[in-house]
This record gives sequence, C-alpha cells and structure tokens, in this order.
Amino acid sequence: MKTKKAVFIEGHIIESRRLGETCHPFCIHSVVFSNGKYAIVREASGVCFQPGDTLERNNAEWFFHDAKIHLLPFQYIKENESRRQLSEYET
Repeated sequence: MKTKKAVFIEGHIIESRRLGETCHPFCIHSVVFSNGKYAIVREASGVCFQPGDTLERNNAEWFFHDAKIHLLPFQYIKENESRRQLSEYET
C-alpha cells in the first residue's frame, strides 16, 4: 500500500481582476506557484486576494493567512497563457 507524502506548495498572487455583476462580484487571480507553474484561480466564496498575497497548500487543503479556503478547480498553465486568460476572461 502506498503512503501519501505531505505536499506543501505556495502560490503567489501576481494579478487580480474583479468581475461579475455589481450585486454578485467575484475575482479571478493569476498565480505563480513554488513549483514554477502558473494558473488562473478563483476562491469559492468570492474572496478577492491582492497582488503579493500568498496561498499555501498543505496536503490537499488550501490556506490563506492560516485560514482554510476552498479554491475552485484549476489547471496549471504556462506564464504567457496565464496572462492571456486573465486579460480575456469573460463572466
């Protein structure tokens, strides 16, 4: 039986965009991870992070300032694709 190895990853917010309706805004974020990969992420409750903020993943859980958060599913992408997707993202 395989044992799971603890995985710790940091994600640094590069840029954020606020989108959506005035009464239901949400934010998307361009993130660079400590493994050198990039992604566009969105927090499930609509929290907006600021450039320079750090997200941490310990095992399968995400944290921001030691508080557990829930990121919606995302894919790792290349840096230039991350910039393109952030700028072209539509609601």
